[in-house]
Formats: sequence, C-alpha cells, structure tokens
Amino acid sequence: MNKLKQHYTTVYAVAYSSCGSYLAAANNYGSIAIFKLSPLLEYDENTQLEASQKYPIYSFSAHSGPIFSLASTKQLIISGGVGELTLWKWSDVKRKEKKPVWTFFIPQGESLTKSEINSIVISKKENEGIIYAGCGDNKIYCLDIIKQTLLFVLEGHTDYIHCLDLGSSSQECISGSEDGTVRIWDGRKGGTAIHVLEPHKHQMASRPEFGKWIKCVALDSSDDWMVCGGGPNLCVWHLRFLAPCTQFTKPQVTSNVVSFHKDMVISGGTEPFVNHWSLDGRLQIAVPTSASCIFCIGINSTSSQQVLTAGGSHYKMDLCTDFRYKDFSLFFCDT
Repeated sequence: MNKLKQHYTTVYAVAYSSCGSYLAAANNYGSIAIFKLSPLLEYDENTQLEASQKYPIYSFSAHSGPIFSLASTKQLIISGGVGELTLWKWSDVKRKEKKPVWTFFIPQGESLTKSEINSIVISKKENEGIIYAGCGDNKIYCLDIIKQTLLFVLEGHTDYIHCLDLGSSSQECISGSEDGTVRIWDGRKGGTAIHVLEPHKHQMASRPEFGKWIKCVALDSSDDWMVCGGGPNLCVWHLRFLAPCTQFTKPQVTSNVVSFHKDMVISGGTEPFVNHWSLDGRLQIAVPTSASCIFCIGINSTSSQQVLTAGGSHYKMDLCTDFRYKDFSLFFCDT
C-alpha cells in the first residue's frame, strides 16, 4: 500500500533549516519528511553517493489531512494543514522525535468546514517570532509564535487566500486571492488594506480564458517590485506606480509559485519545468522536473552554496545546486 500511495504523492511545501543542512517537505497525506542535505551538497565525481542518502532520515504524520504550507526558523518548523497550524522543533525531528510545541486552530465560526492554511510567511526581523498565515476562510492571521498568541486578523478578501509575502522590513504584507485581488497591508497592525490591485483588469496581465484568481506573489529585496500571477499573466509590478511593467508569457501555463532571486524571476506551474526569467521578460532557461505540475520552489540562500528544490505532483523532489539543471532527486516516502 505504501508503494501505491507513494505514486499519488503531491509535495505542497518545502523549507530549509537555518544552517542549510536539512530540508523539510510536506505532502498531501499530512506527512513531513526530513532530509539531510549536507552529504548530497558535498558530493562530487570522486565521492560515492549512496542511494539511501536521497531518502528522508525521518518522516512522520503531522496532520490528519494535507499540509499546504511550511516555514522554518532557527528553532522551529511551522506546518499549515486543514484548520490548524503546528510548531515543531528542529532539534526534536533531527532526533526522530515527534513532539508538537503548539497548535493554533483556525476559528471555524459558523462554517461547516475547516479552513486550509495555504501560505505561511515569517517576519524578517530577527527574534521577533511573528508569522502570517493566509487561509481558506479569506483571512490572514498574525501570530506571535514565541508567546503563542493571536495578535490580529487581516480581513478584506472575499475568497480563498492562496499566497502571501512580506517586505524586507516586514512592514508590508502582500496577499493574493481567488477573488482576483492582490492586497497590500500594513504588516505592523490590523486594519484594512492600504492598496487593492486587480491584475485581471490590466491589459498586460489579463487572460479572460483563465480567470482572475491570484495563485502566487513575491516581493523583491528592495520592496519596490512585486511579481504575481495565476489566472492573469505572471507580471512584474512597480509598487510606487501600482502598475504592471513586465510580462512573463507561456501560453496555456498558469503559475503556482514565484520568487525573485538576484537578477532573475523563478517560477513554476502547470508544466514540468522550473522557469528562469530575466527581469525584462525573456525566458532564460526552463529546467525539466520530475513533477508534471510544480507547487513549491524552495531557494536556500543562507549557505555558501545556493540550492533550489522543486516539488509538486510527484514523490520525487528535484535539487539544483546550479540552477540551470537538475543535479538529483530526493524521494518522499515513509521511513
């Protein structure tokens, strides 16, 4: 049964440890797998790489349903499932121990269903311990994970929230939703959105045949530029003018995940490729992947060696130490 189950695995999220030596991945069965990357990253043609090193050192059932989002601090792994957000210690999972530190349950209210936690972002201010969780109930929950308390809730979206990002100062929070809007919030306090963008209404971004939903957003390090897409075309926006300026076009492809990296935009979506775009909209390279549809891209820029991990509709996750090609695959399976 495990073999059969493995072939129906979807990897929705990945997160690196702060040291860059470990990778956490989460799937549609509610499992988290921990991979030790250091022996893989030190591999060269003179080193014998064992097959077992591509498998997790530990995997455990973390939620009863799918896990849609992961984030990582120096001490913690934060997982978002259906109706609940849970904290785990890196030190515990490295010892192959399953000990949840805290679970925050999304208020269900009068709804008959529990809300998915689709995106988690962490404040970039060191030791602050503030996270934002974008959910299927159209709300963003701001939590203090050190004090284990809910600080405030951001409300305004009228449909499912797919994606979040925070500015480099953590003062601005940006969210994208099924309602077709990108909302910019003051990330320091609750309240209404500062700006509301509707990409599907702009000629450069509009694709009526795909709809108006926003699946992915990302801010660059200067907080002057944003990239977003989904139903609308993937486009770079200048936030000072609140207008799209560059379009990234792939016919019949919608983007599920996007990130700025140095002088590139990296995206993945409904095709078996990770795309690298120049900032003027040219496709530099499309890296083949094991998954036919990409749901997560993790970029580790904290270590001396840059690593990109791509996961999606496959039990294999692809690792790229040179972003231009796939080095090898990791295998998400029970240990």
